Amino acid sequence: MAIYRNYSPETLWSEMQETPLRYGIFVQCLNRSANESKWVIEQASKNPFIKGIVAGLDLEDLQIHREIDEIRLLSPLVKGVRHILDEEADDWICRDNVGHGLAVLQEKGLTYDLLVRPRHLKYIPDVIKKYPKLNFVVDHIAKPFIKDKVFDGWKEDMKNIAMYPNVFCKLSGLVTEADWCNWKTEDFKSYVDHILEIFSPERCMFGSDWPVCNLASSTLKQVFQLMQRLLSSCSEQDKQKIFRTNAVKFYNLDL
Repeated sequence: MAIYRNYSPETLWSEMQETPLRYGIFVQCLNRSANESKWVIEQASKNPFIKGIVAGLDLEDLQIHREIDEIRLLSPLVKGVRHILDEEADDWICRDNVGHGLAVLQEKGLTYDLLVRPRHLKYIPDVIKKYPKLNFVVDHIAKPFIKDKVFDGWKEDMKNIAMYPNVFCKLSGLVTEADWCNWKTEDFKSYVDHILEIFSPERCMFGSDWPVCNLASSTLKQVFQLMQRLLSSCSEQDKQKIFRTNAVKFYNLDL
């Protein structure tokens, strides 16, 4: 299923009515784009279910502190920053300029979403240990090769990252790493179980990855139901943490 079309907050809100979900966070689609964040701030003023924004600011910009101050003056909804690493060198996050940007995020009390793939994971622990007061979250459980059932290398790398208490993990983006047309709940169980074991429910949070989940012929409702099945052995208290409380805590949301 192609997703090259316009998506609006109103479209998401309509899909949310088929689930118990009532709040959401916008996470950047474009790198180095303050304009995208400004557009989302405008949309959030008309769609109060948007409770937080993870912006695509330029971490390598030595003036990033000014950019953060400017955009937070527009809205207190800006809670963190993300950068998509797909088109960067594998060790991009180790660059000095990026380190300066992460230090600014730590200073200003923002968060950082790690949108990484397995090839990036070996670099992450050395970065995390430099910023003990910066909260990180690994998006999409680091995109393991679920379709090909690759587990071992990813398993060890994620365990090394989970050792740091300021790192959380997003249970999101699963279906697009599996067989788009024929995925089954069982495809994801070993991956999710491992994340729950090493991070514990205290540091896991649900993410829909909407509308990208549509690539795998999956609606928001289907992704939500998939996660409910994968968490069926968790207590109701732990499910509440994963679906709500941990995200509120991590992003400092005002609900």
